[in-house]
Amino acid sequence: MAEYKDPPTATRAAAGKEIAKMLLDGELDAAVVGDKLPDARLKTLIPDAEGVARAWAAKNGGVPINHMAVVRDTIVKSRPDVVKEIYRLLLESKGAAKLPTDGTPEDPIRFGIEANRKTLEVIIDICFEQRLIARRFTVDELFEDTRQILGL
Repeated sequence: MAEYKDPPTATRAAAGKEIAKMLLDGELDAAVVGDKLPDARLKTLIPDAEGVARAWAAKNGGVPINHMAVVRDTIVKSRPDVVKEIYRLLLESKGAAKLPTDGTPEDPIRFGIEANRKTLEVIIDICFEQRLIARRFTVDELFEDTRQILGL
């Protein structure tokens, strides 16, 4: 896939700018800053964000994916055994951490394509609507090699 390009609706901040200061100075109206606000004077835009997040997860089949384990295409093609082992180790570590393993929408660390399909479809739609990607990809085309290697 082509290298990422900012969508036409985005403007990058000048080098050295800090999001918290830009928010406090009124240069930005809002920002995505993660689960911890960078300054006590800032407030969340969405009241009861946790409740809203749970409702969104129930409606859309899970929480949005925030992090993914990614393997270079060259390794996927030349060493499928490495992909299998990474997947096995990640799944094993989740079990060792005693995290939920049921794959339900409330499970924050769902493994596999099917457990994440609905969320991935929502993300693809949002990215396309925001012009972050040039076309709507299907989940299957994005993960076809992985499906074959892992037998999913």
